Amino acid sequence: MKIKQICLLPACLLMLSPCLAHASQRDKNVNIIYVLADDLGYGDLGCYGSKLNHTPHIDALAVNGLRLTDFHASAWCAPSRRGLMTGCHPNRPWNNEKGRWGRLADAVMIPELLKQAGYRTALIGKWHLEMSAGLHPLDQGFDYWCGTRGSNDWDGPAPNYESFRSAPEDSWKTPLYVNRENLGPVVSQSAFTKRYTEEVLDIIKANDENPFFVYLAHNMPHVPVFASPQFQGVSKNGVYGDVLAELDWSMGQIIKALEETGKRENTIVVFTSDNGPWSMFTEFSGIADPLRGQKSTTWEGGTRVPFIVSWPGQIERGSQRGLMTHYDVYATLASIAGIQVPAGHAIDSIDMSNVWLKGVPSERTKHVYYFRDAMAYRNGDFKIHLKTRERTREPETGKREPSLDHEPPLLFNLKKDAAECRNLQQKKTAVTERLLKEFEAARQKIQSWEPF
Repeated sequence: MKIKQICLLPACLLMLSPCLAHASQRDKNVNIIYVLADDLGYGDLGCYGSKLNHTPHIDALAVNGLRLTDFHASAWCAPSRRGLMTGCHPNRPWNNEKGRWGRLADAVMIPELLKQAGYRTALIGKWHLEMSAGLHPLDQGFDYWCGTRGSNDWDGPAPNYESFRSAPEDSWKTPLYVNRENLGPVVSQSAFTKRYTEEVLDIIKANDENPFFVYLAHNMPHVPVFASPQFQGVSKNGVYGDVLAELDWSMGQIIKALEETGKRENTIVVFTSDNGPWSMFTEFSGIADPLRGQKSTTWEGGTRVPFIVSWPGQIERGSQRGLMTHYDVYATLASIAGIQVPAGHAIDSIDMSNVWLKGVPSERTKHVYYFRDAMAYRNGDFKIHLKTRERTREPETGKREPSLDHEPPLLFNLKKDAAECRNLQQKKTAVTERLLKEFEAARQKIQSWEPF
């Protein structure tokens, strides 16, 4: 009997070795690079079905990592960043006795949490949160910032189709910030991707034993879209395809630097987008195929975005259909890095580390889609729309378009109809009524602030 027990011991250790590997990695200080494209659509990457855009480096990241097919950001730039940084649904109220953004200033954002655990932290690219007292990136846990305060269309001509079609590149005077200094428009639109990539490479190559967290928030492919000279004309999808080719090059450079410095095995790399494509600008924007909708809408194409995460030897390779949101990233990264989330913070964030590391099903089943007055709610495969819009505004005039009320709500089965074409409300009235009650309860919970 003792001999059998001894013989069984190596076999048991072999069976446990994957679990031990995961556990040991959670005790290490793993590097994190989180790449956020701006307005990139669900159908824009080769690994998500694009036949127009050539994205071999990002596709390779997906092949060697985990590709999520049901990951959701917000429908707009700033709310997505708010949810990512705080681990809270972006529609929670942020005002307190300190003013409109008081609670946001008091939040322990993810870079602050990681910095407290010994990480070097850097924001390279677009901030697009408040710059008021206590909300500068350096006040929220970043050691270094090189980028823009908001979108690359802020300091230029009127944001309409004609401007994006014909205005010369130097019409936009987007200032570059380095830490607290505004350097002015020293980087052209076509040079942002290259500059940001060089900044990230410097961080990777630095001789520093501390782990790093790099949040690379690209300005591209948000309109106006411009590629650097070496990428102009390289794609079969016009300037938008050229811009994506340059973003793909950037990813390739980052992976190459990690490999050359021996840091690839201990670095999590994420590539995703902040919302769906701004398709109303046609050839200067991406696509959400096969989904319906675009940026600023609560249709799937407005919020469902590519999400790829890679960590050699640790991340479960393949595709995962389960629901996950941008505000789940907070608890997930904290868990993998072995850091406790402070009580009362990141209250909406679900730890998805086992989804990433072990391929288990996602725990999230419910999601509130909420942008301005457009509202939708989902539980499992079923989704209701209470108010919808097809786009933000008329592309030529910039005039805002009103939302459309639906009473009773529209109902779709996303598993069978991700394009949201077949309204099932009349066939499944009980499901519609149940989801409507759940939505009202969820909305009240979001609007009734829970303590930080």
